[in-house]
Amino acid sequence: MDMGYYPIETRENEEPGDWQPGKTRVLFRCLIRLQSDEDEETLFLVGPDAGNEVMVLWKEANYGVVGAEPLSWIQLSAAAEPEVYVRLLEGFLSAVQAAGTAKAADFTSIEVPPAGLLPESEVHAIFARAFAG
Repeated sequence: MDMGYYPIETRENEEPGDWQPGKTRVLFRCLIRLQSDEDEETLFLVGPDAGNEVMVLWKEANYGVVGAEPLSWIQLSAAAEPEVYVRLLEGFLSAVQAAGTAKAADFTSIEVPPAGLLPESEVHAIFARAFAG
């Protein structure tokens, strides 16, 4: 059965559903420079929502004060791992870059867990591509 191509949706182009995280895993952690010039420690997690409808790139800042927020997502039926991790991060970063809401320098101290979902070099390459030019 051909499922066709499903685009990545992001907060920049679509309102997320009222999703709660299901089983998530850390893609990477970093510091994000806020408009107040403070750095906020942030986890970027991937995993399905609790209802197993969508695969989501979640952001959790300050480790649970607000909870995980969906940044980009795709229908779970179209979420082939590990490519979906690349696509979710690329989709989010492309939307942020296009909207001008952040620049590459706002994401610092990027750390990928040992034996992470993507190699650290690939995460850095995704950032470099998203903010090139």
